[in-house]
Amino acid sequence: MRQNPTIQRRGFRATDIRVLGCLMLGLVAAAHISVGAQEAGEQADTVREQDDSPRRPARRLRLRLPITGSADLAFRSIVERTRDRLLQESDGKTRPVIVIEFVPLAEGDGFGQGTEFARALTLAQYLTSDALAGIKTVAYLPQSIKGHGVLVALACEEIAMASTAELGEAGIDEDANKPISPAVIEGYRQIARDRRTAPEAIAVGMVDPSTEVLEVETEATIEYVDQDDLPSLERDQTIIRTTPLFPVGTMGRFSAREGRLFGAVKYVVDDRQALSNYLRLKPDALSEDAGLVADWRPIFYTIDGPITATTVSRARRLIDNELRASGANWVGLRITSSGGSSAFAQDLATYVATIGGEQRRSVAYVPEEASGVSALAALAADQLVMNRGATLGGSGGDPLDQDKLESLRVAVEESLAPSTPHTWSLLMAMVDPNIEVYRYANAQTGAERLFSPEEAAQQIDAKDWRQGEEITTAGEVLSLTSDQAEVLGIATHVVDNVEELKQIYGFQKNPREVQTTWSLELAEALASPGITVLLLVIAFAGIYFELHTPGLGIGGFIAAVALLLFFWSKALHGTVEWLEVLLFVGGVVSILIEVFVLPGVGIFGLGGSLMVVAALVLAGQRTFIPRTPEEFAELQTSLTVVATSAALMIGVGLLLRRYLPQIPVLNDLLLAGPQGEELADLHDRESLTQYTHLVGHRGLTTTPLMPSGRADFDGELVDVMAAGQMIERGATVEVVSVRGSRVEVREVS
Repeated sequence: MRQNPTIQRRGFRATDIRVLGCLMLGLVAAAHISVGAQEAGEQADTVREQDDSPRRPARRLRLRLPITGSADLAFRSIVERTRDRLLQESDGKTRPVIVIEFVPLAEGDGFGQGTEFARALTLAQYLTSDALAGIKTVAYLPQSIKGHGVLVALACEEIAMASTAELGEAGIDEDANKPISPAVIEGYRQIARDRRTAPEAIAVGMVDPSTEVLEVETEATIEYVDQDDLPSLERDQTIIRTTPLFPVGTMGRFSAREGRLFGAVKYVVDDRQALSNYLRLKPDALSEDAGLVADWRPIFYTIDGPITATTVSRARRLIDNELRASGANWVGLRITSSGGSSAFAQDLATYVATIGGEQRRSVAYVPEEASGVSALAALAADQLVMNRGATLGGSGGDPLDQDKLESLRVAVEESLAPSTPHTWSLLMAMVDPNIEVYRYANAQTGAERLFSPEEAAQQIDAKDWRQGEEITTAGEVLSLTSDQAEVLGIATHVVDNVEELKQIYGFQKNPREVQTTWSLELAEALASPGITVLLLVIAFAGIYFELHTPGLGIGGFIAAVALLLFFWSKALHGTVEWLEVLLFVGGVVSILIEVFVLPGVGIFGLGGSLMVVAALVLAGQRTFIPRTPEEFAELQTSLTVVATSAALMIGVGLLLRRYLPQIPVLNDLLLAGPQGEELADLHDRESLTQYTHLVGHRGLTTTPLMPSGRADFDGELVDVMAAGQMIERGATVEVVSVRGSRVEVREVS
């Protein structure tokens, strides 16, 4: 025990001081021993004092941590609308209450780190401003939080914490290699002075590790000061005991019960109902009012029946178009499905997971059932609303074999689950009867999650998770009723009809239904295998006709229209992108080069043909390399379409060659060759042509021989063919053999 010179100057004897000190220490010890009883007693007294007071109107708002981007402005707008509604409901005798529930997201260690200081300070200053003078604000912490979100909690009038939660380490979001900025420290001092929820030194100690916070016991009270303020306190009061609370080098943090000791925490509660009782709130006051979350611009899209490739492509196209055109920020997906393809259900769920965001919300609405793999799409939305009596999960469609389950699990675990509010264990339990899911509680943060033992062991803080009751049944896929889903926290709301859903989100009129368009229905019809074959055959017939008529005419036009319809329908169907178009165009150009520029080479012709075939095959499938059974089925269908089209093209070509010249009107447009006597005379002239006199003669090539071309023999131009080699233009060649009009030459030096 240190003796203060101030005490001696006041005339106390040393023995008196020791006796007084012992008495004070005894009182403090007794106070600490009975802290549990004090907490219960004080909170019970609060309830008893309010027994005669009317129940107060209140709202619970969820603040997601970390606060980044424009989240502070969006949340401030929510608070303002909530304030206005509460003031309208208030009778003027009691202050309405806004309970801000802090919800750390799963990123990092799950404590909400990453909040930008400027965003937190802006929101904290608003909460302490006169704009909320008529409203009581309560910070509710069911889980531990760290980072600058702590500043927002300190800006509330009262703090309620779960018994397992902790608050502190606010400076964890700052650069650990640099000292805390004075502006940050001053921001915490300002909020602590304005609100007085926690002592100023406590607030600074949670953000600045260079500040040592002391618990100082004086004759009259217990003070919390930093080391720099201790001399001033010693001059004014008699110091009995000084205890380091937050040592230098550490950022302070405290539990709910520790926070009650120095007055920062008002209530220690483990559920919302207990908090509601302490605050004397109206029934259901702490249920979130979704209508306050934003100025919704809602749309509804219906997914009905088994999930197929058409289901996915149509949903993507229509919803994306609507979002671009109307700027909707609330997307409702009415799902009534008994399953479907696992691969396409995964694609749909992945897309649904991308719809929501900071400025937009996706809500899955299940009026009857979303069973089988369709449950993945329902759980991928930001929120799930179910009709009372509806079911989620369970057997739907054909059961998945082990290969499909393994493929689906990899996709769900690696890409889908991180983008949804749920664990991969819960998602897979909806389709895999071998997954066991339990309720787990985190001993450190109080958070609750639905894990399989395997996923629980994968957590960074696996040692803190405690296994609870099992929610699955051995050998069966998980099936939940609406009430069960609500109890487990999977369903955000359970309603009786869509009208009740509208009331929850505060819609003044019915959300606009997104309907399919005639162009999309036409594209889907054209993308069917039968119509695809027809389009390709028509395109080939048009090209054939164009090559046998002078100029650019009707054949080229028909071929161009058929190919445009082919690629347009496939693009809207979601199977064609720029790769397929470029391959097709490049292949056609290569074939034209072979025919008109470099005849006889063969490379351009063969390569171009392969490019065209590859483009047509890829245009019928969504993936470049198939991996799942559904993708292999798509590849098989695409190959069948191309092979059928090729066979029909050959048949159509033979028919056109035989009968097209005989069709009235069209035969006048054809580039017909010599007929009758003209053709016989030509054959006679060609048969009489003799080049035997050139054997052994030498000449110069006038064109490259690849392998055919022309050569000059003493002024006579002759069509020749190189014997097994390619010969450059201007080379000396010698005639080695002549058979009729066929002249073979070889290069000589």
